[in-house]
Amino acid sequence: MDRSVLADRLASGAAWDQFCESLKTAGHTILAESPDHPVDRAEGIRYLTRLTRLAFRLAIEYHDASAPELIKYMDDTQKFGVDNPDQDYLWARISGRHTYRLSGPRGGCPYLGFGIYAGSAAGGRRRTVGHWNASDFPPGGGGRIDVVLSAREHPGHWIRLSEDANTLQVRQLFLDRAREEAPRLHLACLDREGPPPPLAPERVAHGLLRAAGQIEGTLRMFIDLAKQWAHAPNVLHPRDDAMSEQSFGNPDFYYSGGYWRLAPDEALVFEWTPPECVYWALLVCNFWAESLDFRYRPVSVNKAQARYRKDGSVRLVLAGRDPGLPDAKWLDTEGHREGTLTLRYVLAKEYPIPAPRVVRLAELAAGRR
Repeated sequence: MDRSVLADRLASGAAWDQFCESLKTAGHTILAESPDHPVDRAEGIRYLTRLTRLAFRLAIEYHDASAPELIKYMDDTQKFGVDNPDQDYLWARISGRHTYRLSGPRGGCPYLGFGIYAGSAAGGRRRTVGHWNASDFPPGGGGRIDVVLSAREHPGHWIRLSEDANTLQVRQLFLDRAREEAPRLHLACLDREGPPPPLAPERVAHGLLRAAGQIEGTLRMFIDLAKQWAHAPNVLHPRDDAMSEQSFGNPDFYYSGGYWRLAPDEALVFEWTPPECVYWALLVCNFWAESLDFRYRPVSVNKAQARYRKDGSVRLVLAGRDPGLPDAKWLDTEGHREGTLTLRYVLAKEYPIPAPRVVRLAELAAGRR
């Protein structure tokens, strides 16, 4: 849309009205698609407020590719897309027209990855331009990462940008946050002269359009995924490559996911032997594909937290209360009766997908199952 048209739409109120109408439609979508439970509906509306908050940050506050900031865009209360409690998601708006330097201490987390993306979630038009991890760019003196990002080739560590590249995502993955030092990375635009330009009306109008599209695209993507999985509950499905592409896909990660549905007296039991890998974790989410409240409840188990049997296998139990099994880790449903879940592997040699089984909690606690 022409800059003058965008500015006129902001001045007249049309841009804001259009955004508000899109938000109203999104709210009705949530109420129509939600499971028939007051908590799921309440979480859905809260989810919409969270998506809106995120959309404003990405589409307006930090949208200038000439002045990028590497921000943590998911946290304890900002979640979507089966987010991972063990991972810091960092994001920056970039452009293939600029040259950037990503640098800083490598830290000690087990995995550090860099993804370049083009397009957006709106209309399913996101694509992966390229992906690298820290092993592609060995740290130099002092354990520092130093990488140039540009369309034009540079000596040393270099990430190629396509002309339509618009997003940098950095994944920092931890097994034990208390023991592992986080990277401290900074992104700088090398070819901007002087400060970034002042805020322009058309930038805000365009940002409202982008924010609306991002909210709608993200909401629809993960509602559709939950409904697809819900047709066959209590099963883990193999990775969906198309979905992975649309949700900031990473070739180092393998996701299997599914939908769980349990009665109050039932449990879902996972038993399998994890492969050799940098990381694995099973995570419990709600219908909206948000992780349950990992600040206060055991809703995920990773490679370092599991209890291993002598044969290398593990046992995880999803239930409304802890069955107290000495050889198993409990995952809390947080009072929900249904939701989504995901099993992640990172740099694994193979990708075994366990076949969970539904059992009565009383029988499980009594040791009969």
